[in-house]
Amino acid sequence: MEKPLFFFVCAFILVSTLSFSSALTLERDVDDTITFPVTFNGSHAAAGTTCKLSIIYPNQTLMVENVAATYTGSGVAQYTIPDNSIDGPYKVPLSCTFPTGESEDGNANFAITPNGEILSGASASVYVGLIIILLAILVLVLWGVVTSDSFGWKMGLTSFAYIVANIFLLVCWKTAESFLTAVPFLEILFHVLWIISNACYIPMFLGVIAYMLFHMTDEKNIETLMDRGFTEDQARWRTKRK
Repeated sequence: MEKPLFFFVCAFILVSTLSFSSALTLERDVDDTITFPVTFNGSHAAAGTTCKLSIIYPNQTLMVENVAATYTGSGVAQYTIPDNSIDGPYKVPLSCTFPTGESEDGNANFAITPNGEILSGASASVYVGLIIILLAILVLVLWGVVTSDSFGWKMGLTSFAYIVANIFLLVCWKTAESFLTAVPFLEILFHVLWIISNACYIPMFLGVIAYMLFHMTDEKNIETLMDRGFTEDQARWRTKRK
């Protein structure tokens, strides 16, 4: 029960940490310009409108404070942010002064994610569903390894389980990298585990092949001893002592 429990905890974190939303989502290390409407009241926005803004990081520290944004004259203002390398929701309080002399306050909040997207409920269901399917397959295959009496099936299922586990870690890593911006350690954890699983591919399969060869050799020795008159138990005992 420990593995399913761990998974559902991760799934809960996945859904709960993706609750923020924003009219604008930027891609990490790619987009650097926020464009936002300044037509708080349609009659106010016009050429000559000036806007100043502050940008607050997801950890509530200031990126910039009270800096001027460029009004384009078409109902929007633009500002090129100096740092777009940190994922998460950003708060952007701003104040615009219109040609009439009136001023209004508002906000131009945005978010930064690795791929410029925020996971929706439907997309979350797809990713969580894929993870559940892979985990279920892995559990079933491991159950087959434990319960099977066939040496060939055990070796085949063990190899298949390793491949499924590698794919499972890859999906978890990519999901965490793309959408779990509020829990960055999960991305690191799954990435490291996936790298380790890749690094162990060759040693693992070489070990399986070596074990199969030793097993085949032992079975051949047992058959030879049984042909000489030993019982199966005696033959296996003598083979293990070598």
